[in-house]
Amino acid sequence: MLDIERFESKYKMDRMEAVLIQKRLEQYIAQDPYSKGDGYLVRSVYFDTIFNKDFYAREESLTHRHHIRLRTYPEKPDLISLEYKEKNSATVRKRSLPVTRQEAGSLLRADYSVLRSHKSPFARMLYRKMTLETYRPCVLIEYRRKAYVRKENNIRITFDSSLRAEEARLDLFGSSAGFAPVGRQSQVIMELKYSDFFMSDLKSAIGTKLLRAEPSGKYQRARMIFMSGRNYL
Repeated sequence: MLDIERFESKYKMDRMEAVLIQKRLEQYIAQDPYSKGDGYLVRSVYFDTIFNKDFYAREESLTHRHHIRLRTYPEKPDLISLEYKEKNSATVRKRSLPVTRQEAGSLLRADYSVLRSHKSPFARMLYRKMTLETYRPCVLIEYRRKAYVRKENNIRITFDSSLRAEEARLDLFGSSAGFAPVGRQSQVIMELKYSDFFMSDLKSAIGTKLLRAEPSGKYQRARMIFMSGRNYL
């Protein structure tokens, strides 16, 4: 099980600006081993309660909020994890439980009993929460990620593009045929993730003062399309 807590901030930019920042960064930081070339696809099914409690917690900008997602990578479909991500003011804690494809299928049918076979307290907590609070899968999201990592301060910088979503058919392992674009497809979201503090050489290479903060996450932007017809730019 993975358990990590760090600071996170998001910025939006156009594709050309992202390319220029990546070129400057590559003088100081290495790409993630899985992120060669154009990066890799990330696909997640997000869960929420029948009253969309987690969605509205973000809409109301609550300082303590969370989301639950089942994540995989189309190029490596055997890497599957159930993740619980909590935001508490400035820090974000992510806990991740590896699951099998068969267990993922059960979770996608809102059968959470498979979590009872895991010995970890984290799995038992998720089972109780998802069962008692009537969680169900609600949206499938896919995007392309390019990532950079540095061991010092557990730094990770990601660039996410081509964000798409699907609500009618939540097939985590199927084709991408039914996905709808979320926002402008030329837009890139950069995320800065780190423990303690962000290194000054990387901060200078990025120049975040010139960028626009991204107020909403991928889950929020995707749900907004289906719930109200609004498509965030």
